[in-house]
Amino acid sequence: MTLTVRLDPDLEKKFNAAVRRQRRTKSEVVTQLLTSYVEAREPKSAYEIAEELGIVGSVHDTPPDLATNSRKYLQAALKAKHRR
Repeated sequence: MTLTVRLDPDLEKKFNAAVRRQRRTKSEVVTQLLTSYVEAREPKSAYEIAEELGIVGSVHDTPPDLATNSRKYLQAALKAKHRR
């Protein structure tokens, strides 16, 4: 896809100098910037949001295999409750 962008002369001058310093093409830089822009605006899953908030893995004193063996732990908890 071809994309045409109008830049004011000052920004164009700075952009040209930046890509020369980095030894990259304008296309490479613009593609990287657009990729970052689009990825930053993609909807996040509930897990990604929880991870960013620091609540993933925040439960302490639980078995490390709780997620994969939840049924086993639920059954044990119910049996313990009914023994009381």
